[in-house]
Amino acid sequence: MKRYAIVSKKDDVSRHLAVLIKDELKELIYDEEHPDIVISVGGDGTMIYSIHRYEHVLNDVSFVGIHTGTLGFFTDYLKDEYKQLVKDILTKEPEIFDRHLLRISYNGEIFHALNEMRIENSHRSQVIDMYVNDEHMETFRGNGLCVSTPSGSTALNKSLGGAVINPSLRLMQVTEIAGIHHNAYRSLGSPLILGDEDVVRFETDFNENAVLGIDTDIFELKDHDVIEARLSKRVAHFCDYRHVSFVKRLRKSYL
Repeated sequence: MKRYAIVSKKDDVSRHLAVLIKDELKELIYDEEHPDIVISVGGDGTMIYSIHRYEHVLNDVSFVGIHTGTLGFFTDYLKDEYKQLVKDILTKEPEIFDRHLLRISYNGEIFHALNEMRIENSHRSQVIDMYVNDEHMETFRGNGLCVSTPSGSTALNKSLGGAVINPSLRLMQVTEIAGIHHNAYRSLGSPLILGDEDVVRFETDFNENAVLGIDTDIFELKDHDVIEARLSKRVAHFCDYRHVSFVKRLRKSYL
C-alpha cells in the first residue's frame, strides 16, 4: 500500500486543503518519515521546501503539487481540483519526470539546490574570481552571481535576463546580478550556459555583507571563502499524472 505525506504552506487556505486531502486519502497510509509520495500544498516555495525536507530519501520518494500560492510552476493542480488529485493518486500510475539538482560545495559541506545558488551583496560591489574547470574565466564586479539549474531558469535567473531552459536538459547557467561594465572593469555581461561535466568555482577575498543563497537557505560568507557548483547526479522525482508540457507550464505561469 502506498505511503504518503503532506507538506503544507502555513496559511489557512493551504492548511485547510491539506486536511481535506488527508480525509480523502484514508485508504492510504500517512507516513511523514518514509513516504512514497509527498503532496506539496502551496506554491513553488512550498515545493522547494518539500524537496529539501526529504533530501535524505530523494531516491525513494516522488513529489506532486497542488497550487494555493502566488506561482505554481511546479504544481499541476489548482486548489479546487484537489479531488481530481486524490483520484489520480488512487487510480493512476504516474509517469516520473526527473528534475536535476545543483551540487554546491561550501565550507567543507555539500548542499543541493533545485533552483539556484547565488552569491550576492546588497551593500557594496562584490569582487568574485570565477573559474570554469580550474581555468580563470573572469574577475566579476557587481552585486553578485547566480548559478541555476534548468528548473531554476524560470525563477531568479529569468528575472536577471537569463535564458529559460527546458528542465529535461542537463545544463547549468551562470547569470550576473547587476554587473559593472565600463572601460575599467569588464566581465562577460551575458548568461553563460555550461554542461553537465563542468565545474564552476568562485573565490572571494573580502566578503563583508555578502551572503550565499542556496534555494531558500542563506549563509553569511567569510573572507576568502571558496564555493564550487556543478550539476548533481541526484534528481528530484516529480509525479506527472497530467502530462503537462514545458510550453504549457510556461504559458500558464508567464503568458
